[in-house]
Amino acid sequence: MTAYFVLSTGRCGTQWLTETLQHWGEDFVVQHEPLHFGYRPDLNTVQNPLQANAEILEKHLTFIRQQLDSGKSYIETGFPCWRHLNWFRQQLDCPVRVIHIHRDPQDTVASLLKLNAFVPPFLPHLPIKNLYLPGAEQDLLHKYKELWPLLNPAEKNLWYWAEVQWHALNYQQQWPEQDWLNLSFSQLFSEQSKQQLAAFLCCSAPEFWPVLDKVDQFGLGLVQTAADYPHLSQLQEISVLATQLGYPSPFANNS
Repeated sequence: MTAYFVLSTGRCGTQWLTETLQHWGEDFVVQHEPLHFGYRPDLNTVQNPLQANAEILEKHLTFIRQQLDSGKSYIETGFPCWRHLNWFRQQLDCPVRVIHIHRDPQDTVASLLKLNAFVPPFLPHLPIKNLYLPGAEQDLLHKYKELWPLLNPAEKNLWYWAEVQWHALNYQQQWPEQDWLNLSFSQLFSEQSKQQLAAFLCCSAPEFWPVLDKVDQFGLGLVQTAADYPHLSQLQEISVLATQLGYPSPFANNS
């Protein structure tokens, strides 16, 4: 049996992918964000994955093992697990395979802002939806962490995008080539991606493959936030990362 995890920032079609793969047979257990934010990617790190919510994470690990022991492969499509892929690989006695779904950084930022990610709430007693917080010294932009309090919500979302993609590229170097699949959001709904996924999941490609328009169907941001990057536009690391993934620099049209 095999455990599959989708690595993404979110807003990359994973809910659609979950619903699609759930029609691909009874040999898979497919879950979308089973812990939601219980992974605490704002506090846990690759180096210390159990700093927060250790009991919840251990219980989830037991659940995954139970699915594998029952003779089924496990597929998790939720974005918050991106800090824990090495941990799963160390803990599970089976192949752990990764589907990295990436998306243009500008589109990702715009989509995340629709969910009010990193946007201060209207009511002061409500928490900010922090999908990430700088802290781990091994993070890509750690040396710039003093900038974080100065950043606008769009910049924080872009920073988050960069950290997820940078970790993905680092993971990929450690993973066996056959256990890693890269898919772009722009091609996710294509016949080619269907065939790639079927081969990666070691199954025949079922006919079920509903093609949707590549639009954000959920989330209406309550705060209109401009996607400008006054503090990050000088950080070459982000532009280099975008180029590595085949996207233009998010700062190309930044004033």
